[in-house]
Amino acid sequence: MKLTFIHAPEDFYDQNYGTKFIPLWAYYLASYAPEGWETEIIDCRLRDIERCGPADVFAFGGINQDLQSMTRAMERLKARYPEAIFLLGGPITWSFEKEGKLDMLRHFDYVFIMDGEETLPMFLERCEQGRLEELDQIIKAPRRFPMEQARPVRFDLMDHEADEYYGTVIEVSRGCPFLCEFCDIRVMPDNNRTHVKDVGLIVQELDGYYKRGVTKFQFACDNFIGDAQWAERCLDAIIEWKERVGANISLFTWLTINVHKMPPVLRKFRLAGFNILFIGIESVNQNSLMETAKVQNIKTLEEAVMTIQSYGFTIAPGFIFGFDSDDENIFRDTLDFIARTGLIGGDPSFLTALAGTPLFDRMKRSGRLIERESGAIARRKITTNIRYLQPVDFLAEGFMGFVHEFCSADFQRKRMMKHFDVAAGGGCFVPNKDSGYASPGHYLLRQFKDLGYLRMAWERVWFLIRPDRFKAVLQMWLRARKLQRSMPGIMTNFYYCVYSWTNIALKYKGLKRDDFALHTVGDDFDVSHLLEGAMLTEKELQRIREEGVKADVQNRYTQKALTELIRKHPGRKIKFTTSKANPASQQTTPFKTR
Repeated sequence: MKLTFIHAPEDFYDQNYGTKFIPLWAYYLASYAPEGWETEIIDCRLRDIERCGPADVFAFGGINQDLQSMTRAMERLKARYPEAIFLLGGPITWSFEKEGKLDMLRHFDYVFIMDGEETLPMFLERCEQGRLEELDQIIKAPRRFPMEQARPVRFDLMDHEADEYYGTVIEVSRGCPFLCEFCDIRVMPDNNRTHVKDVGLIVQELDGYYKRGVTKFQFACDNFIGDAQWAERCLDAIIEWKERVGANISLFTWLTINVHKMPPVLRKFRLAGFNILFIGIESVNQNSLMETAKVQNIKTLEEAVMTIQSYGFTIAPGFIFGFDSDDENIFRDTLDFIARTGLIGGDPSFLTALAGTPLFDRMKRSGRLIERESGAIARRKITTNIRYLQPVDFLAEGFMGFVHEFCSADFQRKRMMKHFDVAAGGGCFVPNKDSGYASPGHYLLRQFKDLGYLRMAWERVWFLIRPDRFKAVLQMWLRARKLQRSMPGIMTNFYYCVYSWTNIALKYKGLKRDDFALHTVGDDFDVSHLLEGAMLTEKELQRIREEGVKADVQNRYTQKALTELIRKHPGRKIKFTTSKANPASQQTTPFKTR
């Protein structure tokens, strides 16, 4: 019998920016196919679905925004192979279950929820035995799969396509011990703690990819340092492997800001080949951080960012606007923070209530959740599913002003120069002689393989040749080249700055007021009622504890922040001056550059 995995994502340029990564989920789950099953993987970004041959089972996986593209691919295959069985799994199914929208997925024969390492082989064995009538259409894993039992990916299936990708993904852990109210990762059953993969298997997979010419890696996880002792063992093993085989690799991963308290670990990250770290900054407003229970970011945020960067890292920060506690100065304060610290990444977004999260529940209880018939957020507009406390005009004008100043040549030059100052002046810089995660040569070569990507690459060049931008890039490059002599690897930071700058410029090119479809509470909204939506019933608390989610702890921080917000507005109304939304109308905090 034959199993074919179909990777059919919505390939939005403003999410991958011209980089394709190996679809890990398919190559990993293929290792769980029972003996005797022929297995194939079709990546619709590389191969037309019409070239897909027959199979007994077609398995799809994706996220919410991929529903339409996966459905189109499924329907084309079903028209050709009506006797085949069509499966759907991935994050989309858990999300739709939490929203009560599983009926939207009923056109797939079977829907898998949660981890598939045990349920997929069980299904395939029943299929082979002709016993599928014993199964419900919705198949949900009874537990989180033990990561220490993970199998290596099917390298034999990628031998002819590995060089088609910019890099690959290696899953190293699942779960996060922190408390963020908006996060849909930690609220999955038993996922509010870290589940780690065997370090030996991680190194084995690194070696397997490296032998196939892959040198750019994303270490997929919810928080790499969720188990700090395991993280250090993993870094030690990678360093030892690199030295043993002479590997030249570049690594990227996700973690939390508290890594700044771990100097030996920061040094090992650099020695292992990490260039860029995604860290959720979320907000520069202290009460907003308290509101979302991002407790690790409170008080030491600026110091932490500069400490991490002093080792040579580029931080890819997450910024979110629209927290209840965000005040009139949030856009201005965020720009000033970026400038003061020398952050050279950043793609801001608006707060969204993801299904299953405490934020989703709080918005629903307080009547501020906008429930859509569709399971995906429309991408033609900047829209979310929350009624914000801030006026729509304030949010829209503030965001447009933020993007305008962020993308200016002067702002980019100043933040890059500050970044260089931090890296050069901290006394902690660890040279990194690897090729660099954001190296332009490797990236540009892949743009020529896709006409759409090539067109966008040309738009980047066209954006940068305007005299003021070209001058800024030249000044940044000259400074980086000078520092490169004593700080090997610093050129990668310059490349990433230009990459990040042009990403935002292309993503929001022509952004106008009509592009925002945001919502706000009515004029009669009473701020003193905010706490009512944050109250948990005893029944809810019991369910949360049974699922291993620390939502009751998070809720205490959220209530504390909302109490402070209410105290600041005794008149029961929050008033915003729309003119203050535009950062250009406010005085910039001074900062020095060379």
